[in-house]
Amino acid sequence: MKKESKLTNELVELLQGEKIVSLITTDKETGEPDLSMISWVVAHPSGEYIDFAVGHNASSASNIEKNPNVILGVIGAGSCYSIKGKGKVSNVIAKTIKVRVIRVEIESVEDVMFYGGKVTAEPQYEKTYNPALAEKLDREIYALLRGEEKVFE
Repeated sequence: MKKESKLTNELVELLQGEKIVSLITTDKETGEPDLSMISWVVAHPSGEYIDFAVGHNASSASNIEKNPNVILGVIGAGSCYSIKGKGKVSNVIAKTIKVRVIRVEIESVEDVMFYGGKVTAEPQYEKTYNPALAEKLDREIYALLRGEEKVFE
């Protein structure tokens, strides 16, 4: 499949939160690839960028500040996708917990599923901490990611 310069409508719909997404950054000290998993993820309706939130001390945020090149790995919509782009990091935002929002301006989207393969079930997860706290955090974070509060100028 050819590379696209933005998300398809199907991927935009898929990336509206509560998805396991892999995030690859470059370690700010070693220069080696660094992998982390995120789930507070929202794609903009235009398909041109994705916003996600991480804890304020997350190594991925400081990695992106030094080197903005990132890859987001997404499993869904019947396949696996590599979304490459440049990230920019917000200031620390104090909510129930302190977070930073990262905006990835998408440069390319590529279907990277091996030949003849199709994803038939998407990964799932459950939150293992206090359900009331999880709901409160989700409400606060998704308000930020969906633009209800100004994060970037």
